[in-house]
Amino acid sequence: MCPAPRATASGGFRVEQGSDVVRGPRAETCPAILVPLEDGAVAVELGGAAATRVDRTSFALVPEGFRYRVDVLVPMTRLATLPLSPSARGRACKEYQGHIGAARFTDLLGVPRILPRTRWVDEVVQRYVFERLVCEKHDSMAAVFLETEIAKEVFFLTKEREEEQTRTTVVEETGDVSRRARAWIDENLFEPLRVGELARHCHTSESTLLRVFRRDFQTTPATYARERRLEASLLLLKSGRYTVTEVAARVGYGSLPAFTSAFRGRFGSSPSAARTAESSLERLPPHGTPPRR
Repeated sequence: MCPAPRATASGGFRVEQGSDVVRGPRAETCPAILVPLEDGAVAVELGGAAATRVDRTSFALVPEGFRYRVDVLVPMTRLATLPLSPSARGRACKEYQGHIGAARFTDLLGVPRILPRTRWVDEVVQRYVFERLVCEKHDSMAAVFLETEIAKEVFFLTKEREEEQTRTTVVEETGDVSRRARAWIDENLFEPLRVGELARHCHTSESTLLRVFRRDFQTTPATYARERRLEASLLLLKSGRYTVTEVAARVGYGSLPAFTSAFRGRFGSSPSAARTAESSLERLPPHGTPPRR
C-alpha cells in the first residue's frame, strides 16, 4: 500500500509543504495533477522514467492508480494535488460538448505527462486552492466552476501534447522581473504594497519595475494588487465566514465606505449583496474558451 500524504483538505485534494511531502511510492484513486504553488519546485518520477523537474512552468498529470515519487527541490515548497474527479470531467464534457468526448478524455488521462503551465491554468489553480483552503468551501459553486475549468484545460493540453502542439507557459509569457513582482504581490497580497521594497526584491530599479510590469500586464503593481485583493474579498464574502467589515480589513481597506465603493465598481453590487447571493459564478471573471478544431 502507498503511504497516505498528510492532507490539508478533503476529497482527494491536498496541499503538502516541505518535509510533509511524502517522498515514497504514491498513487491516486483517480487521475490527478500535481502543481507546485508560488515559486516551489519538485522532481516527479513517473513510473520508471527519470525524474522531471516540475515548477512554475509546468505541472504533472498522474493517471489513476499510477505509482510515482516526488522529491522537493526548493525548501518549503507547497505542492497541491488536485484530483480530476468523474463529476468534474463530466461537467467539462457537458459544458464543451462537441469539443470534449468522454472516451477520448479517459484515454488521454491514462498516460502520465508533464504539461505546460499556462497563464489560465496558473490562475485557476491558485483560485481553487484559495477557495478550498482559505475559504474552506469544498462544494461551493465557485469550487465547482474552478474544478470544471481545470478538467477542461487538462483535456486540451493533453490533446495538444499528443498532436505535438505547444502553448506558452506563464513564465515564458512575461519577463523575469515582472514575473517575480507578480509572484511577490500574490504571496504578500494582504500586506501594504511598497514599490521600493518590491523593486529590491526583484533586483531592479523602481522605474524599470514599473515599466516592465506595465509592458507585460498592461497595469501598475498597485492596480494589480488592488484587483487581486478585491477578487480575494469576493471569495471571502462568499465563504460566509467573515462580515463585510472583517473582509474589508483583511484586504487592506481601513474605511468600509471606500471598500464598498471599490467593490461595487469592480463587481457591480455591494459587498453585503455578494455575501448573501446564492451563486458566485456570474461574478467570476470569464473563463477560457476551447481552441478551434
